[in-house]
Amino acid sequence: MMKLYAHPDNYKTKKALIAAQYVGLEVACPDKAGEAVTGRVPVLETSKGCIFSSGAIARYISRISRPVGLYGQNLIEGGMIDSWMEFCTHELEVPLCTWVLPVMGTYPNIPEATACAKEDVKRSMGVLDKHLLHNTYMVGDSITLADISVCCALVDGMTHVFDDKYLKPFPNLMRWFQLCVNQPEFKKILGQVKMPTEGKDSGKDAKKDAAPKKDAAPKKDAAPKKDAAPKKDAAPKKDAAPKKDAAPKKEGKKDKKKDGEKEEAPAAELTPEEAEKAKKDKLKKVLKEGGKRGVEIEGAADMGGLQFFCTSVDQPEGDLELLEKCVEAMNAKSDPSEEERKGGSGKIGKMVFSCGVEHLAVVAYVPDEKQKDLSCEEWLGAVLATQGGEVLKKGASISVGKVKANAEKGVFPLKIREPMIREANDFLRKKGLFPEDNDDDDDECIFGDDDFPS
Repeated sequence: MMKLYAHPDNYKTKKALIAAQYVGLEVACPDKAGEAVTGRVPVLETSKGCIFSSGAIARYISRISRPVGLYGQNLIEGGMIDSWMEFCTHELEVPLCTWVLPVMGTYPNIPEATACAKEDVKRSMGVLDKHLLHNTYMVGDSITLADISVCCALVDGMTHVFDDKYLKPFPNLMRWFQLCVNQPEFKKILGQVKMPTEGKDSGKDAKKDAAPKKDAAPKKDAAPKKDAAPKKDAAPKKDAAPKKDAAPKKEGKKDKKKDGEKEEAPAAELTPEEAEKAKKDKLKKVLKEGGKRGVEIEGAADMGGLQFFCTSVDQPEGDLELLEKCVEAMNAKSDPSEEERKGGSGKIGKMVFSCGVEHLAVVAYVPDEKQKDLSCEEWLGAVLATQGGEVLKKGASISVGKVKANAEKGVFPLKIREPMIREANDFLRKKGLFPEDNDDDDDECIFGDDDFPS
């Protein structure tokens, strides 16, 4: 067990502790460790020496288990993770602390600095939101140290200063943030993060609950002196304004019109021409995503010596038929003469996941030349079995299955996707089909700073 001497409530400490949860490392934080008056804090005490600085500690812990992939699956992903961590430190954490710490009472408030900080934070969150428009995670297809770092930096902002209005322009960032903080590893360290929307909603409810008291305040009208003004009470013309009371008839007509409009809307959506066009547009997006992902997989395989690859895609949205089309686009032959290459990963086995509302769709693909090493049906069946899923289509090259969502049992497509990707990789690892399991002399897939091949 290692000891981490750090301020336990600081978001930088939590960054390292969450990483430890993912790699299965036991880290203890001694009581009052953050109150040390000598030496540097934080410090990670190991059997071979000490590491100080929160960034260095988080990187060290993330590299302990390469299969988990907190520092990426290859060299380029490791570089991307470093890039986002630098962005987080300089572009997000600095202005956010300027805004949040005065609210928390740590530092005095300087209005001019706070105003500038708010704009700087908004600008940085805009960058993150645009990046997450086409990416489920900051880097790659699973949680990495980049996600942990940015998420931990945002927690204090979510808790203390952000509100609905400020967060409204960042829907992709909010989707990603909620996905992260609901992971078991995050929850164990952060607990239940209360989102700004919860407090906002409760405020509205409070106002609504308070409203009847104003209506039910006849006591003021019943005060003798005020009652002595019968002229106001005796204004039957105003009270007897039946035309205004009769307004509900107009409202009723409006309601009928609204209801009528709602009933007519589905008919318009079901127009054959529009339905066919929507179907073609959707397929076009699916094929585009598949073609682009195929090029990425081919590049990752060439760089890291991968034979198999596990990933997720967004556009099929859990549609099994579209997910198959997406995999076909990944496997399509690539034309080097094209300005924008597509596909090209037909020689690489893969398992592809897509989240829908009702289920998580999964397609496994094993090329002919690799079927002697791996059974497509067996691979998919083993992975689906971990979440009670079912295989719907069996084949030597392509097998298809799904896992149904079950709210009562806590089974949600977004929640189970990453654990299933890890299971798919573990299955390959046991078969000796993953680069990490090669001999130590093999330099094709090494992740330490001092171990990268020259």
